[in-house]
Amino acid sequence: MARPPSSPKPPPSLSSPIAEASAKASADDASKVMSLVPIARSSVVDAVAERLQAEILAGRLAPGSRLPSERELSLALGVNRLTLRAALARLEALGLITTRHGAGTLVASWRERAGLDTLPTLVASLAPGEPTWRKLMADILEVRRALSAETMALAAVRHTEEDVRVLEQLRDEQKGRLHDAVLYARGDMAFQRALVRAAGNVGFELVLNSFARFPDEYPELVARLYDRREQALVLYDAILALLATRDADLARTQVRSALEAHDAEWLERNAPTTDDGPKPRAEAPKKPSAPKPRKKP
Repeated sequence: MARPPSSPKPPPSLSSPIAEASAKASADDASKVMSLVPIARSSVVDAVAERLQAEILAGRLAPGSRLPSERELSLALGVNRLTLRAALARLEALGLITTRHGAGTLVASWRERAGLDTLPTLVASLAPGEPTWRKLMADILEVRRALSAETMALAAVRHTEEDVRVLEQLRDEQKGRLHDAVLYARGDMAFQRALVRAAGNVGFELVLNSFARFPDEYPELVARLYDRREQALVLYDAILALLATRDADLARTQVRSALEAHDAEWLERNAPTTDDGPKPRAEAPKKPSAPKPRKKP
């Protein structure tokens, strides 16, 4: 029987000296690489974009001002122009800068152009305890109250039995996350997302996405926001009880009232006012009063 022809040998490698040297790396070198600590940033582009974004949000790069040239910026930040351009494109997508032909790159007014995605970085650009930080946190909590109240009103009349089953399971899982603020926050976001889906409003889901970034990207802030996790567990039971009433007005009013007391107490604890003189004592967080299903006429 004739022997099958042997496969032709591959042509000699044309790899560069650098590639050849890399191929000869020893096992010891590989073990050294494996022992390195992971970098803090996911990429240099992320780091550059976040640095410039923080400068803009803090007001150090004022609206209407022109950014330095690409050459000057790349030298100042220690990155190449390709990286800088990618970071600038990201900022333009966020509405923080605009590029005009013949005028260069200008800082935009983030109050007029930026979206909710800017909130996490805006909070992180300020030092906790500053008056501006307190005002911003009060604004964010106010947005959350409005979203939560309207979500509850819609969910009260639109939810299904499956929605309730999912919410009950998420509530029960929260009891096992009390030891970790980040895990608890993720669970809370999952509960809120299920509640928003029960409300059946896609717009509310998109707004919630802006808040869902906090647990993973800003763990220190999350630790502040969820500093009394065990006391907050009662709110999940209250929400489920309100859903059972199928009363939109009652659900809206009760949730808004409970969150107003909760948020006022949180602000007083984490960002007290500095005005002279006695300050009113904030109410302790309370759960909505147990609602009673209304009788059908």
